[in-house]
Amino acid sequence: MLQQTFKEFLKLFTTSTGHWILLGLIYIVLSAVIYYRWRQISGMTVQIIQDDTWFINRDDNNKLAIVVSLHLINNSGAPIQISKCKLSGYTPKTPPEQLFLEGYDKTIELTYPKYDAFSEIVGKSENINSAYVLNPFTEQRMWIYFESGIVTLTNMLRTPIVLKDVFRKRKSLQVTVPRNMEQIQLYREAATRW
Repeated sequence: MLQQTFKEFLKLFTTSTGHWILLGLIYIVLSAVIYYRWRQISGMTVQIIQDDTWFINRDDNNKLAIVVSLHLINNSGAPIQISKCKLSGYTPKTPPEQLFLEGYDKTIELTYPKYDAFSEIVGKSENINSAYVLNPFTEQRMWIYFESGIVTLTNMLRTPIVLKDVFRKRKSLQVTVPRNMEQIQLYREAATRW
């Protein structure tokens, strides 16, 4: 039965109708590839800064606080204006002034990365169409703060992050976000007390 079907397909592709079907399939695949490349931000490379990327369970509002740090490289001769950034559908939030981890007998204040914060530049601007500008042939570092309503018991999140520019072109990559090591240490200390 399978051989007979295969022979029928071969016969179909030797006819003029088969040639048109094959040509149509090639056209659809090429159109999809060209459209995908056209939608990408050209000349931009994005890398995760793993040391400054983490999440914690916030005890004050039962949400996850996620900090993602990115190393952005513009290899093109034109500036890139990043207007939106989404992590698995979540939009950036304005980070709280301070984040604390509550332990059994101590409180630890977490520090944010020392480079540009995406939400402070774009979110606090009075211009609705404001953007984070990556100048031509430069490298910049930025970090983004997200809050998620999910509560996880794992020590690692894997999720996509999508950057969009003012022309609605995009750059996406898969991000691995580990739990903050200080929170893991507090959990371990609490487990030894039980």
